Amino acid sequence: MRASALVMPALTLAVGAAAIACGGCGGAEDAPPRPQGVRCVEVFYEVTVRDVPAGARRVVAWAPIPPTDDHQTLDYLHLQSPMPHETMSEPQYGNRFLVVDLSDQDRSAGAVGFTVVFCVTRRAYRVLGRETVPSTPLAPEEQARYLASDRLVPVTGKVADEARRVACKASGPVGTARCIYDHLIETMIYAKTGAGWGRGDALYACDVRSGNCSDFHSLFVGEARSLGLAARFDMGLPLPEDKSAGAIPGYHCWAEFYLPEKMAWVPVDVSEAHRRPEKREEFFGGLDEHRVAFSRGRDISLPGAAAEPVNFAIYAHVEIDGKPHPAVQTTFRFADRNMPAPASGPALARPGSPNAGSHGLPATRDTWEEDHAKHVRRPAARQRHGFRFTGRERA
Repeated sequence: MRASALVMPALTLAVGAAAIACGGCGGAEDAPPRPQGVRCVEVFYEVTVRDVPAGARRVVAWAPIPPTDDHQTLDYLHLQSPMPHETMSEPQYGNRFLVVDLSDQDRSAGAVGFTVVFCVTRRAYRVLGRETVPSTPLAPEEQARYLASDRLVPVTGKVADEARRVACKASGPVGTARCIYDHLIETMIYAKTGAGWGRGDALYACDVRSGNCSDFHSLFVGEARSLGLAARFDMGLPLPEDKSAGAIPGYHCWAEFYLPEKMAWVPVDVSEAHRRPEKREEFFGGLDEHRVAFSRGRDISLPGAAAEPVNFAIYAHVEIDGKPHPAVQTTFRFADRNMPAPASGPALARPGSPNAGSHGLPATRDTWEEDHAKHVRRPAARQRHGFRFTGRERA
């Protein structure tokens, strides 16, 4: 990589250059026992792109950014190698992506790539059984979206037939969701075998009665929507409960249904309740802290990408000269950290602050510029293939 081609130092959305070492979360070796219901981790999101054609001009990658919301906080993120990048969002679900320009990386080793470190504090929570919960009014356009079908999640046909049969005697949204939840736990098998599992295909799950978390929750979402219950799909990573550091072998997802009387989204983790019967009650209406959310929704249009909408967003998406590139490997590692402490320099905007966006990141370029001008020396931005890679956030 040519140093002269860089647009910004390695710091990205961090509170200071030392944040990765100690400014946001303490080291894993010094981490005390975790507070009950709260977990602070660093997630290492590592992307390797192989088989880049020798004559390729444009190599761009999209990686989802964990949101800040009522249940987790993105304390900072850090792009370990300095390279041009943007933070962009898509309008349908509000997911944010780090868009990284790999075009000038040295390809002599046969691959290019990058690593992003996310420090996230995750909190256990419960909606059902609580008198007061944070309210989230559902706009009409949101309700319409969360009642509609996705490419692999129909709301008619055999999915709707099963839902009507299962929940025919249910009363109210909670009763309806509970009937579907119990039915899937009792009639499906968690298995990563055969052809078709792992795509979040509700029809596959309905027919084969097996699959992974994406298949369980796609069928839950499809059946709930078919009965007029707004439901949505959340994608993230699991955090091993019995380890403080190590590899994360793959993604984990869950679902939510909307409860109008509380104006709140109610979480369910059907696949984990199936795998861990002792958690069956806990995972209907509540979630533990052993997970990190990365994105929401299905058929997600990546901002600025040429590709069709992606099925769901957890792995990096790469395009070379405007075409999707399949030879991409995304791996995950984690390390528990101390709870985040105040650091020198500006912290990320938090929900509810004047400068906070929907995911807790600065809402405007002006705020972004003001915060980071104090800590980094940014060379002039350059235009590349339709992106203005400045290291800033772009909505």
